[in-house]
Amino acid sequence: MHVLEEETLGFIGRWNLLKPGQRVLVAVSGGKDSMALLNILWNLSPLLSIELVAANLDHGLRERGPSEEAEMIKRICIEKGIAFFHERRDVKDYMSKVPGLSVEEAARKVRYDFLREVKNAQLCDVIAVAHNRDDLTETMLLRMARGTGLKGVVGLRPSNGDIVRPLLFCDMQRIMDYVTINMVTFMEDETNLDTSFDRNSVRLKIVPEFKRLNPSFNEAMWRFFENLYDGYSIVERDVKEALSSFKAIDGILFVESVILKGAYRALLFETVREIVSRMSSDGYPPSRERVEAFYDLLMSDRNGWTVEFREDLKSSRLGDYVFFYKKGLVFKTLEAVEVFSLPFEFSHGVWRLRIREGGKPFDRLDGRFLSVCGIGRMALPLKLRPVDKKDSIVPFGMSRTRRVERIVAEKGMKGFWSKLMVLENAKGEILWVPGVVTSELCRADPSYTELAVFSLERR
Repeated sequence: MHVLEEETLGFIGRWNLLKPGQRVLVAVSGGKDSMALLNILWNLSPLLSIELVAANLDHGLRERGPSEEAEMIKRICIEKGIAFFHERRDVKDYMSKVPGLSVEEAARKVRYDFLREVKNAQLCDVIAVAHNRDDLTETMLLRMARGTGLKGVVGLRPSNGDIVRPLLFCDMQRIMDYVTINMVTFMEDETNLDTSFDRNSVRLKIVPEFKRLNPSFNEAMWRFFENLYDGYSIVERDVKEALSSFKAIDGILFVESVILKGAYRALLFETVREIVSRMSSDGYPPSRERVEAFYDLLMSDRNGWTVEFREDLKSSRLGDYVFFYKKGLVFKTLEAVEVFSLPFEFSHGVWRLRIREGGKPFDRLDGRFLSVCGIGRMALPLKLRPVDKKDSIVPFGMSRTRRVERIVAEKGMKGFWSKLMVLENAKGEILWVPGVVTSELCRADPSYTELAVFSLERR
């Protein structure tokens, strides 16, 4: 076993990158680094008990090279018995549809979309990419130059979601030595010398200056990465705990504003960055200016504000809740349901609504999520239907009629309007607005024996 293969095996084990029995999709460009990765993983596959699949994408940016690279990779995959998938996609066409992206950003997005499509179709578990220590150094410098946060600096990590980087520990010179000694076939991409690309400019112009100051610059940057990653792991743990307070319905993420206000500032900033990164189409965090604008509005007494993180990704506060959403803040409207007999149960998403006879839970009633109603008031069939702006109800404990819309606003639930439903009897009288209020019509004292119990609970 070559020393680099042995060290790769150790790195995979240390970072728990691959598990026995996994199908691993190897992203292969045809360059020396990705061809080295393919060869190393192939040689290690019996020890790791993994199965390899390879994929190559032509970005449609070069006239010469892509087809020859694909043929070379295909030939080697056939020799090794590795399933191979290739496709051509037009990055410039993608840029015309998603304006504001650089060529590098667009190529990255198109490439990972392709890789994940192949991964899903071939039932692969992870995607192995050939990023090495040189790539890590360049990425850290680029992101620091653009004013990134901690997450951006440690973004190119050994494992990130379904992406693994088994060669991140070694630099390009060692990869060059490996492909030379082991006669691994590869092809050079002529665009790697084009300094109009930011990454190439950093590699060819800036990194050499740092190496002049410190010949072990790459090793120093790796230590810098590990030190930051150790600290950021604590932040990640706290962010994960903060995210557990959020709920999601129909792709909309929401949480009570008081919970966010109670978080310390640095954690809140990182939590917002994580949410936006996950929800945005490019996977990038928002600018600090956008996060600060969000924070200032959250801490103010204003209601009904909106912050735009991306053209299609926003956050709004309506009532007691803060929402993160794409496009519009509109939940899917539920269809009306008729209730001809009890017990009745209705489930949607994380919620379950139940109406049943019997029981006297008077010590736990809140009128919103748990309530009772005298059977004599029920007048079957009942109807569970979407709320309407014309709806009115006599709230429990009151004597006058009030608009449901007004009650919803007062309870801080205005943002959920399109998701709310009302339960009305055969006479058209509203008995209950689940999660909001019960009608005075349902008043029942402890002496009542014929009761219906209304409940709305998380499943």
